[in-house]
Amino acid sequence: MEFHHLLSWMCVVIVNAGPADRGRNDITLNTEKLNELGSQGQLLLRHIAITTHSCGVKEQPKFRRKLLRHSSVACNDGSPAGYYIRKSHGSSKWIVFLEGGWFCLDRTSCAERYTVMRDFMSSRNWPRHRKASGILSWDPEENPFYFHANMVIVPYCSSDSWSGARNASSRGDFAFMGSLILEEVVKELLKKGLRNAKKMLVMGSSAGGTGVLINLDRMAKVVKDRAPGVEVRGVVDAGWFLDNEPYKERHCRDAYTCSPTDGIKKGIEYWHPRLPEDCIARHPSEVWRCYFGHRIYPSLKTPVFIIQNLYDAAQIKVDNVFEDKGRGSDLSNDQWMYLLQLGEEMKETLMNASAVFAPACVSHDVLTKSEWHTTSIAGVTLAQSIFCWEESNAGKRQCGKSTSNKRKISLLGVNETPLADEPPSGSAYQRRRQKNRKKRRRNKRKRRKNRGRSRNRDKRAAKSNCKSHLIDTCPWPHCNCSCPKCPWATMAEVSQYFMKSLAGVMGIDPKKMQNVNLCGY
Repeated sequence: MEFHHLLSWMCVVIVNAGPADRGRNDITLNTEKLNELGSQGQLLLRHIAITTHSCGVKEQPKFRRKLLRHSSVACNDGSPAGYYIRKSHGSSKWIVFLEGGWFCLDRTSCAERYTVMRDFMSSRNWPRHRKASGILSWDPEENPFYFHANMVIVPYCSSDSWSGARNASSRGDFAFMGSLILEEVVKELLKKGLRNAKKMLVMGSSAGGTGVLINLDRMAKVVKDRAPGVEVRGVVDAGWFLDNEPYKERHCRDAYTCSPTDGIKKGIEYWHPRLPEDCIARHPSEVWRCYFGHRIYPSLKTPVFIIQNLYDAAQIKVDNVFEDKGRGSDLSNDQWMYLLQLGEEMKETLMNASAVFAPACVSHDVLTKSEWHTTSIAGVTLAQSIFCWEESNAGKRQCGKSTSNKRKISLLGVNETPLADEPPSGSAYQRRRQKNRKKRRRNKRKRRKNRGRSRNRDKRAAKSNCKSHLIDTCPWPHCNCSCPKCPWATMAEVSQYFMKSLAGVMGIDPKKMQNVNLCGY
């Protein structure tokens, strides 16, 4: 009852706080004390946030545009690069998100891209404000562990997988300055409060994920040189592409028709990229391999978490698996075999990654989708796994779960035992006090004796329960029932055909698959 009174009081405070009290579009929430309470503090924070979420301002705080007007870095067409920011003054955690969107690889493909995807090459039409979803959402239901973090979105306007360092050589030519843009953004964020943070998570999806792999160590160095107290980590979503042989070769005209390797080989001649020196040293005659996750990963020094669907839709596209065929029901045995082998190859390249979440889904990027936190492997959701890994050094988290069910935390930070209106008096009161003192001394001796054992036991429990290396073991595309809906349009109609034809390819008696359906169909 007292807790509900507290929440009602919080609602009144929030509703009556004016703009000067709240700050413009900011979430003034101090989580320092709650962080000290470990995972239970996070659960408490989430409970309070959900309960009071309908209080006060109804409109979702928006990201505000900031252009790098006083910098030499620019988008493809020479317009100023920039970022969108939504600050949360009570949080010491920052998320810097790199957007994706394929690439262009020569003058012809870039001119075509400028016609049909201009916002990916220019900032001239960027809106002043933006909203976001998924891991960038402020809704604790949609984003249970990071809704209160400082958020930064860096729009993708360099068309070079965030790797270029080339200015326009002539009027009408395109610039490719993705790597330089990120460096300038980080330097400006340090002036806007990042230097006072405890942690910066550099995230990216698709080409943005590849950009994280290419730039993470360099960005970490920029931060360390200016703010050594800030820990930097990376999260790569759908940026772990394979430099494999495609199912069928096509004429290499743009990013969609080129094989994975041919597109990058042509692009680096145009972009003049800045790639990690350690990776170049590993592949001096084939520097293009440094765009592929399993090639660049061994050279990284900064911790990174890999999110990768085993049957990535973009990988399937550039491998031309559906070339000259329909989708789903029209796939031949050779195409099915190629898809199955693709999943196995992806698994193999991810085995040595220290932190990975790889479901057997036919999908692409996931972090900015509203359902990002629902996909699970072995009972652990993606959101829990990232949070578990991100907090792993502190030893305070176990995949988003409490480290102990025995200890109860008071909602108000004090003992919740009801107090009498007036203490008893006389000799009975004195005897009770003396008895309680003796009991406390005995308990203190027991706690001191068991402290070493329990500390080691808690550490072992944290290590065993914190699952940040999760790769699906089920054997075919979309066999994980927590996967999002498959993008193949005909899947619902051909579910039975899919399973029977797949059974034939895998050497399984088709009769055994008669009553088996694809997850979600």
